[in-house]
Amino acid sequence: MPIEKLLNERDVQELINANSYGEYAHRNVALLMGGLYWGLLPIELSKLKLEHVMHQSGEFFKVWVLPKHVAYNGVARELQTSDHILQVFESYVEWRIGKSIGVSNLSSYRGLSPDTAFFRNDRGEPFAVTGSLRNGTTYYQPRSMTEMLKRFIAKTSLQGVTPSTLRDSWIKQMWDLGCGYSDLQAISGIQSKSTLDRKVRPTEHELEGVFKSIYGRVKFPKEG
Repeated sequence: MPIEKLLNERDVQELINANSYGEYAHRNVALLMGGLYWGLLPIELSKLKLEHVMHQSGEFFKVWVLPKHVAYNGVARELQTSDHILQVFESYVEWRIGKSIGVSNLSSYRGLSPDTAFFRNDRGEPFAVTGSLRNGTTYYQPRSMTEMLKRFIAKTSLQGVTPSTLRDSWIKQMWDLGCGYSDLQAISGIQSKSTLDRKVRPTEHELEGVFKSIYGRVKFPKEG
């Protein structure tokens, strides 16, 4: 059984620490948690808008919906933001306000434009999404977002980690904390049970524990 590289809390801490300095620290951490906590893919991180996660009063939604036109498979899904993570996004929004990134002349949404991209690149602009036409269908690629996530990962000592690892690690964390298949399908948008099976199986960090535990209660004959 091949074992996939996923992130545990120690790995996540290293990833956060490596990107928590400099001018874009608040943006960097918020962007990482968009993948690690909201479970968003790079294309979804690129297309997410402020109004999707924030009420016009300026308060973040505790429960919110990723619209179907943003979701990678065209199926809307409900997500949540708990208080211990909310501070990350609050700090990012305050940083944006301080930098006058995406501001409007309205008093709603804390003076930010609600219908523009939530996450911004180093120039304060939305992450570009490029489209290509194949067999009459347009496929969109979040190359700019993907490259930035790769740069975040490159600052760490983590091996075998890619931008998609963030979402896969989120799925595994949800499973380990008791989220069942039906809930995982709803919050991840992945409908295939076989695909989820591949993502919730033991990771390389857990494999040693699996070997130590298997048949751990079986009593064997003593020597002699």
